Amino acid sequence: MFRRQVAVVASVVAALATVGAGVAVAAQQQPSAGAAAAVAAVPRPDHVVVVLFENTDYADVIGNTTDAPYFNSLAGQGASFTQSFGVTHPSQGNYIALFSGSQQGVTDDSCPKNFTNKGNLGSQLIGAGFTFKGYSEGMPSDGYTSCSSGKYVRKHNPWVNFDNVPAASNLRYSQFPTDYTKLPTVSFVVPDMCNDMHDCSTKTGDTWLKNNLDAYAQWAKTHNSLLIATFDEDNFGSVNQIATVMVGEKVRPGQYSQQINHYNVLRTLEDAYGLPALGSAASATPITDIWTTSTPQPTPTGPSPTVAPTTAPPAGGVTNPGFEFGTFTGWTRTGTTAIATVPHSGAYSGAAGSTSPTDGDSTLTQTFTAPAGKTKLTIWWKGDCRDSVKYAWATIVVKHNTSGSTATPLAKTCVANGAWKSVTDTITPGHSYTVQLTNHDDNYAGDPSITWFDDITLS
Repeated sequence: MFRRQVAVVASVVAALATVGAGVAVAAQQQPSAGAAAAVAAVPRPDHVVVVLFENTDYADVIGNTTDAPYFNSLAGQGASFTQSFGVTHPSQGNYIALFSGSQQGVTDDSCPKNFTNKGNLGSQLIGAGFTFKGYSEGMPSDGYTSCSSGKYVRKHNPWVNFDNVPAASNLRYSQFPTDYTKLPTVSFVVPDMCNDMHDCSTKTGDTWLKNNLDAYAQWAKTHNSLLIATFDEDNFGSVNQIATVMVGEKVRPGQYSQQINHYNVLRTLEDAYGLPALGSAASATPITDIWTTSTPQPTPTGPSPTVAPTTAPPAGGVTNPGFEFGTFTGWTRTGTTAIATVPHSGAYSGAAGSTSPTDGDSTLTQTFTAPAGKTKLTIWWKGDCRDSVKYAWATIVVKHNTSGSTATPLAKTCVANGAWKSVTDTITPGHSYTVQLTNHDDNYAGDPSITWFDDITLS
């Protein structure tokens, strides 16, 4: 969309999932004698509150202290994940995936969905002697199963879809206890369609979170409990990067770059309570390095690669040239960047910019020495620029450090929903080069710009 046309104002959306159970009695807080033991790498909180917001990009939350001051405050108090992603679009599949380890074949937001005897976190907890409750704001009555009522929607309430989760676990948010010792083991809270940021602003949801769950967050830090604040998906971008923050007594504050999604979060909760991993959670890595009970890493932002490289780069060559480490190992980043599942080949690419407006340059940079026998540099790129090149663009610049010259294999370009294309530059063995992969956006509402880069090869 061009800037002089009528602006498209996209509401930032969110959906919350948290914890609580005002009807739980003290005896329900302890598991039965036969309950499974926790996996040692993940501590067992007495209570967990999971909060999911709706359809909001990572960059619209983390660092956005104007619209999300409380969320950023939480990020400073706990573990903030810089590489957290939803698993699908649209919303409903993400909720179901987080709750059951599978999308259960759901690819849309249609209602109702009904699953017979399918494994899920709620039934797992109850079966192991723990407790689970889900609380939905705006739901007209406890145990309600219809698709919508006012600002309540069933598509944001995954537990009601499973026949092995009792109706007694499906409660109105007004039942959420103010005495946090009466919370069940794990709870989800779903705000209504305004307070989850779906129909109202990011600031509205941020204020709701502060007003409703800050007291719990502060209590959790001294009562062996945990708050998880996350999102279902981004604002319908291909990168699907979201904010995820965890705050609690056994959480070591800091930024963590372990790449996670809803399955990693589910796996972590299952490990905490000694439950078998469901579906895709079985192959997901649990979150283990954020806990005070774990051994600190040399730097809290240095995770193990998600995908091990199959071969090392040649001496003097490009490190992690196709982003197949699943991280940005070898690359320096500025602005808004993410590991994306939009590859030219392999599993990953590197994304600069976002499907929501960003401000200025987002750049991936690496300096390398051309190995013997290599005379051509090839870079693949794919752009989605919804503006004009006057205001937003993708560009690739290669600095020839040894000779002092500069090449621009990709001049400033703005193309909407473009296909993968390659550019090349001539290189000299033994010479030093710095490649800069840049996406520029002017932060104008309605016409964001994002570029994916992949397969930086020398031949």
